[in-house]
Amino acid sequence: MQEIRSELPGHTIIKCDSRQWSDEQLIDFVKDADIIALTNRRLSAAVINSALRLQLIAVAFAGIDHIDRDAANKRNISVKNAAGYANTAVSELVFGLMISLARHIPDNNRRIREQGITNTGIELKNKVLGIVGYGAIGAEVARLAKAFQMTTIIYDRKSQVTLDDLFSQSDFVTLHVPLTNETKGMVNLRLLSQMKKSAYLINCARGPILVSSDLKKALEQDMIAGAALDVFDVEPPLSANYSLWEVSNLIATPHIGFNTREALVAKGQLTIRNIKEFLSSRL
Repeated sequence: MQEIRSELPGHTIIKCDSRQWSDEQLIDFVKDADIIALTNRRLSAAVINSALRLQLIAVAFAGIDHIDRDAANKRNISVKNAAGYANTAVSELVFGLMISLARHIPDNNRRIREQGITNTGIELKNKVLGIVGYGAIGAEVARLAKAFQMTTIIYDRKSQVTLDDLFSQSDFVTLHVPLTNETKGMVNLRLLSQMKKSAYLINCARGPILVSSDLKKALEQDMIAGAALDVFDVEPPLSANYSLWEVSNLIATPHIGFNTREALVAKGQLTIRNIKEFLSSRL
């Protein structure tokens, strides 16, 4: 907060931890706001429309699917995100999860503590990596894959490669599309059933892109070798009886893709820059 106040002198800045707040509580808090800055908390049309002076929603996050864009657009409220702040952090986590899957690192960690026999893994070299979505993070994943001497298959809007081809040919599939009406539920049992039995799925994008019940079925029935998820159909923390905890060939992390010291610094800097640029444009 001290840094924000020093960067934005002459402005009144009020902070709250709204993660457990209802919309009604948030409506009362933002009613006089000219600018709302937030991370990944849902911002509904009701909250947006209650802030009659609102001009800017500054999202300290890459994705903006939790913002009601229709409500903002109807009132010409600008929405700015911290684009690119976590490209390196997320891309590196993808490879951390990929290696963890390939070498059974969590399982072997458990086995050595129980005096068990090691689980033999595979190498990334010469494997086929399917990248679904080729924005900045997808491109960075492809660059890192080259260093591991992997072959990449890319799927995006301009690609001639079909999702069916990518899923059937890849040894690893990693998801990097934004969450939209078109991408919600795009990875379902039909696609998962086309993967090699030896293949792995990684999702560090958005949870609802993947139908979790279909993934559970694919893992339980050994349609694929395993999966690693940093995102889920609901935002962590997850309940102790979350359905995917019943499967063993899954590595899960609590949405940590963005959570490095370097990325958090970059996120703050980008958010402040977006606010300052917006204020300057209004002079």
